[in-house]
Amino acid sequence: MIAKLLFGLGVRILGLTVLYRGLEALPIAGSQFCRSAPRGEWEEMLASVLMAAWPLAVACWLVRGAPRLPKAARHA
Repeated sequence: MIAKLLFGLGVRILGLTVLYRGLEALPIAGSQFCRSAPRGEWEEMLASVLMAAWPLAVACWLVRGAPRLPKAARHA
């Protein structure tokens, strides 16, 4: 039981770390998006959104406890 709680705590701490990294990339991605939007450079706009969006999505999943991760670890 303690191992399960420690694993969950570790996953949530990792999620907070990834959240910090995603929030850190947000101003850079925003400025890159604002520079490329008036010129219509879709590739750069998509890259700037993904630069901040994927770490934030992963962080949300990890902070929630990564619901499917403990189940997959049990079956491995």
